[in-house]
Amino acid sequence: MNKEHGQVTGIIWRGPDDLAVYQRLKNPNWLSSLFHDRILIEQKIKGEFT
Repeated sequence: MNKEHGQVTGIIWRGPDDLAVYQRLKNPNWLSSLFHDRILIEQKIKGEFT
C-alpha cells in the first residue's frame, strides 16, 4: 500500500462516544435528529416534558 506522509489510513476510536458520533454523522437525517434532541432538552429544562 502506497500512502502519502500524514495520510490517514484508518479511524482510531477513543471509545463508544466516538463511534456514536460517527454513526450519527453517517445518517443523512442527523441534522433533524439533532434538532429534535435540542427541542427535547429545552423542554426538559423548562419542565414541559415529564
